Amino acid sequence: MTKKILNNIDHKDLRIDTRPDRRYGDFVNRALVFGTEYADLQREYAILIWQNSDLQEFSGHVILGLEKDENLFIENGRWQTRFIPATLARGPFSIGYQRHEQQDSESTAIVVMVDEDHPRCGVEYGEAVFLEHGGESPYLEYVRKALQRIEDGLRADQFFFGLLQKMDLLEPVSIRISLTEEKQIAFNGYHTINQERLANLDGSSLLELNRAGVLGLIFFLASSLGNFQKLIELKNARHSLS
Repeated sequence: MTKKILNNIDHKDLRIDTRPDRRYGDFVNRALVFGTEYADLQREYAILIWQNSDLQEFSGHVILGLEKDENLFIENGRWQTRFIPATLARGPFSIGYQRHEQQDSESTAIVVMVDEDHPRCGVEYGEAVFLEHGGESPYLEYVRKALQRIEDGLRADQFFFGLLQKMDLLEPVSIRISLTEEKQIAFNGYHTINQERLANLDGSSLLELNRAGVLGLIFFLASSLGNFQKLIELKNARHSLS
């Protein structure tokens, strides 16, 4: 892996293959997501909460498939959704930090890094990162937004899930889906919002959640579970074509 700071001199001709492909890690049945993108993602995906048993940390995941290495939202070489999780949309790019030392102080600037060895890079045909005269392309603006969602989400999610734990709003969930009489799929080890406890919160707790700006995120998590029906329909459609 060779990461360098993205710039319009060294990378003026850089093009990125944005097509989903197994080589690029797009065919996964779940993807890490952040509270900064729940508002968009909950319209199309089911979002569950995963607990890292080693670190005892919680994180959000969208469910993309019902089996390993399956992404039901990709068909005919294209995403069939309006919104792509930021961790998959960012491609070979990531956030970096550049130190600037001055006479009496030191500051840190956020920069975009590119992995020049990533298989999406260096293709003859693909999305241009920079325009002909050095300006940023619409694709790079899209990537910057994805990276910002990740950066902001990393900082905010720890607080968010801590607040959910404090108010005892998380509960383990086991989801069992029957595709046929012989084939059943189970999702275990996840958490979701305990809607009964949420409904019974007192006014001060609801006010605290609202002032913290997370009340909407809680409702997005709860309502997103209805999208499991979409997963079942997509799976059945693929099965009927096979």
